[in-house]
Amino acid sequence: MSSESRDSSGMEYRFENFGGIIAGTDPPLLAFVDRNYMRDLGLGESPLWETDDESIGRLSAPTEVHFAITNKCSVKCPHCYMGGGEEDEGQLDTNSLKRALDVLAEMKVFHVAMGGGEALERDDLFEIAEHAREKGLVPNLTISGLGMTSKIAEKMRVFGQVNVSVDGIGDGYAVFRGKDMFAVADRALGRLIAAGVPTGINCVLGRRNFDGIGELFAYSHSKGLNEIEFLRFKPSGRAGQLYAEECTTYEQNISLTPLLAEMSARHGIDAKIDCSFVPMFCYHGPPRKILQALATYGCEAGNVLLGIRSNGAVSGCSFMKNRELSVFDLPSTFGKQEPFERIRTWTQRAPQPCRSCEYLDICKGGCHVVSEHVTGDFDAPDPDCPFVVEYQNEGTSDD
Repeated sequence: MSSESRDSSGMEYRFENFGGIIAGTDPPLLAFVDRNYMRDLGLGESPLWETDDESIGRLSAPTEVHFAITNKCSVKCPHCYMGGGEEDEGQLDTNSLKRALDVLAEMKVFHVAMGGGEALERDDLFEIAEHAREKGLVPNLTISGLGMTSKIAEKMRVFGQVNVSVDGIGDGYAVFRGKDMFAVADRALGRLIAAGVPTGINCVLGRRNFDGIGELFAYSHSKGLNEIEFLRFKPSGRAGQLYAEECTTYEQNISLTPLLAEMSARHGIDAKIDCSFVPMFCYHGPPRKILQALATYGCEAGNVLLGIRSNGAVSGCSFMKNRELSVFDLPSTFGKQEPFERIRTWTQRAPQPCRSCEYLDICKGGCHVVSEHVTGDFDAPDPDCPFVVEYQNEGTSDD
């Protein structure tokens, strides 16, 4: 980002019609604030404010991009949503990938979540991450832990956060992955912590490992980790064939939020959920203003979030089908030719029960990848949302 988007304290910011977005790294922060707050920070005025519309809607650029910098992966997990294994045809080389990061920086994206495949199977991983830092982007990373040495762990300090994929403790690790690599992940986590890297766990959550959540928190506390991010099992890539038997149940979905709150408080570990779990979170009636301030939204594909494959192909998120759009086309298309118009305008044609839900503009119908896979209709409400399940059950009740 340019110096015009960084204040004297080093805090990054970006103007939007409603006010702006501010981002910090110590502590990690991304907040949507109104115009007066931006003025109070001494950031001046913006031409974007020459409108009476102060609603949080379409952004000028994503806040985060998930960049699968390679599809190459030696592990080849059966539930990989990217179908990781072989290298993508047309994978961007080092210079091209740097140019892609330049594009994102010029658009004033804040975070780039790098992954794969297995990102460590790119020899230029750290060169790429350093370039992101030079451009004002915060690079984060998700890895399996395979190949993590103490020397590599030291170099991982370039990342804002490094998460290792762990779906369960001990034998529970292999619940989806089909292979015992817990010792590998455990060793990697220990080396990252020893190197002073902010480290956490990414856990793909489905019905068979749900009961292991408490054990995962206890383990994370014992290792000195700072967060667990729970990712809903989604029907993308190889996982599409497994969704019906692996997805979380209705009972698990409604118990998830209070369980995570309890475990987080007990063990002192931050619990995060991905956007596809937001319907389950909203079920418990959290204050709307807090959700908006903390940028907690459901499906924000093509707006708050974008997914990019290693060949530069762009999609609304990492789980959606790729569109005929390259990362190098983004400056001329994002917010202009509207390649993601169908996603962005979904709330305007939302069916029941979403249309009457007080969280419609926050949840945005839940995960539309799930909707399309289960119902065949991308525009259908998320069929696993507890509100939707109860609405449909009422409609088929004999009472």
